[in-house]
Amino acid sequence: MSRCLVVGCDNLGVKPEQIKKRFSVQEVIHWDGRSAKMPKKLPKNTKIVIVYSGFVNHSLMFVVRELAKKAGARTVFLKRGFSELNVLQGKECFS
Repeated sequence: MSRCLVVGCDNLGVKPEQIKKRFSVQEVIHWDGRSAKMPKKLPKNTKIVIVYSGFVNHSLMFVVRELAKKAGARTVFLKRGFSELNVLQGKECFS
């Protein structure tokens, strides 16, 4: 089962369904980024990580990026919202 991890923002609303369709994943996991405790690892089978950089601190952003690299997951950084993916369509937005 492939998964997508979304880091940042308080409420995903209907975005999980859009993320599932766009990235062909079966499950979307959400970390709100408010926890003072830094994560030690990503959930198993994480295929892609979406980081809302406008809603998380820099420390968490860097930790998540390094964890994604170690796990071989692709990372997308968005400043404010999911609609930025439509603007980036056709451009390489993954790291």
